[in-house]
This record gives sequence, structure tokens and C-alpha cells, in this order.
Amino acid sequence: MELNNKFSYNTYQMPSFTASGRTVVNALGEMMHRNDTSLFRSDLGNWDKFAKFLYDKYQNTDKVNFYILSSSAGDEGYSVIMKLLQKYGEDGAKKFFPIIASDYDSKIISVAQKGYLPMYDGEDDLINSHTGGKFNEYFEKVSKIPDFIKEMDLEFDFLTKVKPVLRDKIKFHTADATEECHLLKPDNSIVMARNFWPYLKDESKRIKFADDLYKTLGDNSAVVLGKFDDTSGAFASKNLQDSGFICNPEIYTVFEKGVPVTADCLSYYIR
Repeated sequence: MELNNKFSYNTYQMPSFTASGRTVVNALGEMMHRNDTSLFRSDLGNWDKFAKFLYDKYQNTDKVNFYILSSSAGDEGYSVIMKLLQKYGEDGAKKFFPIIASDYDSKIISVAQKGYLPMYDGEDDLINSHTGGKFNEYFEKVSKIPDFIKEMDLEFDFLTKVKPVLRDKIKFHTADATEECHLLKPDNSIVMARNFWPYLKDESKRIKFADDLYKTLGDNSAVVLGKFDDTSGAFASKNLQDSGFICNPEIYTVFEKGVPVTADCLSYYIR
């Protein structure tokens, strides 16, 4: 697939939830999807609450399989790692690592694999607020942008190099989420499949994807959505619930398998 490689640095006004972005197009120049991302994206809700959910759910589990589908450059994965480290330390969080992150866009994955993370103004302060002031422990600002990033259609305000304390806890590879879902380990798995369902253009593809996730995953596993997956009109939460997942009554972006029905939160989640 040939991509549009016009470099754009700090010239595009991104939505407030987005730290960096990239438009992925096909050989005909048609947009396939927007690769928009940010650290500690607010549509997850309370990140401390999410970290506690993970810890409580798997407190009696020695190893958790953690996947991020459509990971972009790793913002979501790094957010999870930083929050788990901040709350539970290296020993308490190690069962969740390494996180396996994948994205269809091979170029954004190349950025992640080389250990770079583009950021938007204010994200350093955001990281400090979530980690107790550890931005400099986790990231180093890059003064000279590598040529391979300049050649990409990637929008951001500044570039960082991720330090090994974070980088070593996540593995990146290129994959299509609709195919990758068949390769997940079934039990004790967390799958973050956030904010890309609308790019599965028709509902039959979204229904199949939800069904495939349900068939692949076993007990004590869960899928995590983003708000965009419903507010866009895709209604991925309904697809997951129709397939058999149960919405968590405390964290309405989490859909679990192998738990009793305690609440129907669909009407809350999409309002």
C-alpha cells in the first residue's frame, strides 16, 4: 500500500483529544483511516480507576495477556504502563508486561519500533500529573527530527525518545486488527480495541469482529472500547453485548467475558 508522505510539522489543528495524527490513504489517495492518538486519552474515564480494575481482576493471576489493537505509535500502551507503574510499582505491575501492540499502518509502527513517540503541547505536563513528575524519567525530547519521520504525513508538536524503562515493556508489530483478533490467547487477556470500529465500514464487519473476539477469548478476559466507537454511530458496544460480552457496571468502556450480568449499561455508554 502506498501512503501519502508529505511532511507536516505543527501545522494542523488537531481535536482536543489528539496528540499526534496521520492520515492513512490507499494507492488511489482515498482515506482509509485517521491514525489519531494521545496519551491518557480522556474517553477511557478515570485512569486510576481503570488501573485498579486491572489489578483487582487479575490479583490471583500470575500472568496477564495484554493486547492493544490499532495501537498507533504506542500512546495507549505507554499510558497503561506508566499508570500501572505509578500505582503498583515494578513488581506489582510486571504480570501485565510485555504489552503486545499492533497497527495496520506499518509506518506508524516503524516510529514505535524505533522508540520514538510524537507528542502535542502540554503532554509533558499531563504525564507529570499522572506519574508524580516522571516525564524526564520516561522520555527525552528530541531536538533533531529523523529524516524518516520528516518524510511521513505525521502531525505533532514535539518528538520524544522513549526510555528503556517504558520501551522494554511493550512489543510492536504490524497487523490488521480483524486478523490479529484470531491470534489472541484466550484466558486472562485484556484487549484494548479502541476508537477504530467506525473504520470497519459496514455493520456486518463490526458484528463479525465482535463475534470473533468473543469466540477467541475465554473466561476472565475483557475488551476495552473507546467513546468514538459509539458516538460515531458505529455502536460497537451493542455489537459486543450482542455477541455475549457483559458491560462492566463501574467502567462503561470495559466489556467482560465469563462474568455474571450485573447491569445493562448500553444506554449510559452511548448517551
